[in-house]
Amino acid sequence: MIELDRRAARILVALSATGDTRCELEVYRYLFGDAPPEIVGLVLEDPALLAHAGSRLAREIVLSGVERRLDPQALERDLRARAAAWRRWLEAESARLGFQVALETVREERRAALARAAERADALIVEAAALAEALEIWAGLPPRAPLRALLVTAGRARGDIVVVTDEAEDSPDSALAAALRLARRTGARLTVLDTARRSAPDALPRQLAGLGVRLAGYASLPAGLIDARTLADHASHAGLLVLPAAASGDRALVTDVAARIRGALMLLRGRRPDDAGSDT
Repeated sequence: MIELDRRAARILVALSATGDTRCELEVYRYLFGDAPPEIVGLVLEDPALLAHAGSRLAREIVLSGVERRLDPQALERDLRARAAAWRRWLEAESARLGFQVALETVREERRAALARAAERADALIVEAAALAEALEIWAGLPPRAPLRALLVTAGRARGDIVVVTDEAEDSPDSALAAALRLARRTGARLTVLDTARRSAPDALPRQLAGLGVRLAGYASLPAGLIDARTLADHASHAGLLVLPAAASGDRALVTDVAARIRGALMLLRGRRPDDAGSDT
């Protein structure tokens, strides 16, 4: 039986100071179990952009098509207004969903800001534009780092869930357990791409059906067939694709998959050896 983790988690969402990041807090609510998480919206302000705004060569093009000098004070006001808008939205979501949501503003180069965030989070959520930096940080994390999941939001995370599983499904940190939590709590349909060698391949679909999951599909595939094109084909209309720890560590595969899918991609590190037996 799949164990559901009930430990509270800290989830950091990297928000763009100059764009409208798509946040699916209702989905992220159940990343690690039933305990309400602490979600922190991390507004990233690029100091290089602000430094450029003070240059005499800095220009902007307004809606009329006219080019004019970029006003650094106006840019500062825009950033403050964006942060205020994020704060209002997060406070409204906190009241609606019933768990703690906070906002932090960081003026630091994006990779440095994400690296600091990764040191104090169970999950880090970034936009596709930050994938390269996030994967570099992900690969360099020490074994005892708390970060267990990285989500790349190429699109909205709502909709069907596709999961690749190649591990024991009784672990609360397995890809299947993560996908199952989200499917059960959000009502999303679940497609399982199973690369584990099972003596009874029909046992897992029966177990999932017994847990009340809406199973959209199940395929038992050789591990060698799991490539970016195959994954993208199966996840073409999904809101979220969940990869197991082994596949999550393949940077080339992750980069290729992220470029092909329309929804969000979830990477998992798996359970750390010192965590064995820590959940109840």
